[in-house]
Amino acid sequence: MIALFSVLLALLAPQANAAISGELNYPRLNCATITNAQCMSSQWRTIIAVDCPSACGFCNQGGCVDGVIDCANDLSICNSVGMQDFVNTYCQRTCNRCASSTASSGTGTGSCSSYIADSSTACASWAANGFCTNTFYTSTQRKAYCGTTCRIC
Repeated sequence: MIALFSVLLALLAPQANAAISGELNYPRLNCATITNAQCMSSQWRTIIAVDCPSACGFCNQGGCVDGVIDCANDLSICNSVGMQDFVNTYCQRTCNRCASSTASSGTGTGSCSSYIADSSTACASWAANGFCTNTFYTSTQRKAYCGTTCRIC
């Protein structure tokens, strides 16, 4: 089914296929021709949020939207270990996985006078194994577990 869809997409909309694969320069699509179906499509939402945010009402979201529309229906997926790849790809806005422009977002490079106390006794060990810089965990998760050890404000 997916292969058939890809073939149809390639035949009917070569520009769309190139946009999805990242082969075109900006703009990747014609903002005036965006449909409601594209606004709801997991393949198009993130592209539209960056290239044509007003077409789908994504203004003021900084290019960060959920790739799928149902992420907020079950917020437990945001912290479910087995769902992190999915969440990081498709539920960035709902689960606060959007790229941040602030230095104190969890990189340890911000300046502050105090840190949240570690909630785990394993932080030193985890830090030695790369926990503080591992993007598998959000800065919020790293801060909640090992804020002091990772020096996250």
